[in-house]
Amino acid sequence: KPRGAVHLYVLLGLGNMSPGLSEFGSKMGRRGIPTTVRNYGDWPQLARDAIQQYKSGRLRSIMIVGHSFGGAAATSMAAELGKAGVPVQLVAMLDPVGESAVSSNVRRSVIFRPSGGETHFSVIAGHTRDLTGYVLGLR
Repeated sequence: KPRGAVHLYVLLGLGNMSPGLSEFGSKMGRRGIPTTVRNYGDWPQLARDAIQQYKSGRLRSIMIVGHSFGGAAATSMAAELGKAGVPVQLVAMLDPVGESAVSSNVRRSVIFRPSGGETHFSVIAGHTRDLTGYVLGLR
């Protein structure tokens, strides 16, 4: 019997200015993946909650997607989970500001940076299909 469930954490950037990322989180929720969409500054509380759920057996697979400051917060959250012995299946960063190195408890990480006419904000729309593939395990 599988232990616990999957959860996707989506961390928005400064002022929640991450156009399309909340919609991406909603789309994943409609596909049956429990998703929490929050501001990047909420990562410490999200990490505490995830650690508690993992240790109780209610959570087994964690994925974190973040844009801008949310991208940096995704690596911080993953590192905090690692300190507690909690594995992270995926950290996806969209044009992260600051630190983008991931801790050893992260199974897979990907960074999307603007290219080919994309901007700091349009990078989300430009890579929604890629993100969907990574979250659904198709990559």
